[in-house]
Amino acid sequence: MLVREMMSTPGVLLTEDLPVREAARLLAENRCDSAVVLDANGTLAGIVTESDLLADYFEATPDAYHRALGPPPDPATHRVSEAMTRAVVTTAEGEDACELSRRIFETRIWCVPVLRAGTVVGLVRRRDVMGLVLRADSDIRDEVVSEISRRVSDPQDVTVAVRDGTVEVTGATAPQTRRSVAALERTIPGVRGIVFAQPAPAEPGEHGQEPTRAAI
Repeated sequence: MLVREMMSTPGVLLTEDLPVREAARLLAENRCDSAVVLDANGTLAGIVTESDLLADYFEATPDAYHRALGPPPDPATHRVSEAMTRAVVTTAEGEDACELSRRIFETRIWCVPVLRAGTVVGLVRRRDVMGLVLRADSDIRDEVVSEISRRVSDPQDVTVAVRDGTVEVTGATAPQTRRSVAALERTIPGVRGIVFAQPAPAEPGEHGQEPTRAAI
């Protein structure tokens, strides 16, 4: 699967000169935990998170402690440019989505901007990754069946079963058919892999199919 199949549209685009309080309001209203920050030319300048924006809003109350507090913190930041992170990991639409997902969780990144010729065209957040992991097998199967019907000239003998995101295809024996089906791994969200199986011989008196299978 490619990044373009996983990315979402940036819910909020901020500018460097935006007041921190206004940026926090925009994130809250749009239910975003992070946002892309653009410079005056519309180019990616950084990423800002809820934690970045709220870090200076809470100060300890002396009355709650039985000891003297240290010196007060530095004055609160007032602009997004002072709170954001400038060292940003980016990706492109044609990159491998699984590899990016692994990197997001291993390095604890909040989100990754998707660039096309230097312009932000999407965003991959942890919630986007989780949405793929939690996508129902039945939804994946329906989309696979629909795509096979569109790509394969004679899909009558092809059946599809999905378990935990892995697609098992039975009856696709022609090389061209297999190539067409295998390509779906890179285009359908939630597909972890595609395997091909030979049709099992019918048992005498056996009828019906497994509930997770769908004939095309």
